[in-house]
Amino acid sequence: MPTYDDAVNKIYELPKFTSKHSFEEGRSFFDELGAPDKKFKIIHVAGTNGKGSVCAYMESILMHAGYRTGCFISPHLTDCRERIRLNGRMCSEEAFVRAFEKTDALSAKLFVPTFFEYLFFMAMLIFEEEAPDIIILETGLGGRLDATNLVSDKLAGIITSIGLDHTEYLGDTVDMIASEKAGIASPGRPLIYWEDTPGRDAISDTAKMRKSVEIALSKAVISDVHRDNRGIDFCLRYKYDSYICPHVSTQALYQVENAALAVCSLAEIPEFEGHITDDDILEGLRGMVWPARMEEIEPDIYLDGAHNEAATIAFLDSVRADGAAHRLLIFGCMRDKDYRTEISLMAGSGLFEKAVAVNIDSPRAESCETIAEIFEEMNMPVIRAADAKEALDIARDHVNDKDSYAYIAGSLYLAGEVKGLL
Repeated sequence: MPTYDDAVNKIYELPKFTSKHSFEEGRSFFDELGAPDKKFKIIHVAGTNGKGSVCAYMESILMHAGYRTGCFISPHLTDCRERIRLNGRMCSEEAFVRAFEKTDALSAKLFVPTFFEYLFFMAMLIFEEEAPDIIILETGLGGRLDATNLVSDKLAGIITSIGLDHTEYLGDTVDMIASEKAGIASPGRPLIYWEDTPGRDAISDTAKMRKSVEIALSKAVISDVHRDNRGIDFCLRYKYDSYICPHVSTQALYQVENAALAVCSLAEIPEFEGHITDDDILEGLRGMVWPARMEEIEPDIYLDGAHNEAATIAFLDSVRADGAAHRLLIFGCMRDKDYRTEISLMAGSGLFEKAVAVNIDSPRAESCETIAEIFEEMNMPVIRAADAKEALDIARDHVNDKDSYAYIAGSLYLAGEVKGLL
């Protein structure tokens, strides 16, 4: 029997010798595993940004309402078991190894799945073993052809946001990306999204084509947003004129919309009608803390996974509200991202006195030298850091001064490295 380390090491090798398979091949692999999805009630979440947060808010609310939950999310920060959650906790090493053995044995007979496919198949086997009441699936990339879309039926599909990201795979226009993400829609089931989502017409067309029940929500349901050092309070009006004023334990203003979408989506799913109380919602939102989303990892040092244009804009909105006199930005990124736009937004915001360009330990990462040169082009003082440890030390020195904050952003891979140092 393989050890946990054996399983993890083999999974991490997968991108080196496999490629993405067709949807039909994925379906055949899934069926050979016993089509475990047919035993579950599933909520499916897609979107450019906010997917993981919406999943986590729904998970927390459902747990407070007495449901046993399974949740599959990506990426992870420090441990790949973070992707497979049972009742809010990552799965055990023993369950991980059992699922790995089954998936590995089948891969020897059929084909070797990709890294993401492998973990998704393993997650479904673990969920089959644990039998949660509700499973929440976050797409990895897009929606229509994503491995998570192999599931045969869903309680609902949810789209959190649409923006330009992964254009080499999903298309280079908002409408193309929106159509791909709306591909999670299921016949006769709700497809829920904000009515002002970019690419709305493409979402609507895809929902109609797939005979889904389209539910476009207005953000006017959110009001009275107030942030202080405890977190954020806001008020929310949702289905049947229900009205609550929740608290979310974060400094990230963008999490208000994610929390609201989670609440409104659960309210629109017939399965939960009459089974989730206002107290379940209030306690579920208050108790959920999602890592690397304006997370205060040490006093006055914040970690955020913003890694595309839309996420950067949302990140800067939260930074702008902090009232600090002196701010330091630590930035690292992947080479395949539109990092010039992100750097332009951050440098042009006027919020930061200085930047630190940092190397990330990944073959996909852009060098700190290239990043630093772009900051210099934009007339922003910049320091080069060889790795996350050096960057974190610089942040710690910075916040020793009065009224000084440090922000780390640009990549969830960087966030994972920083978390691993704490």
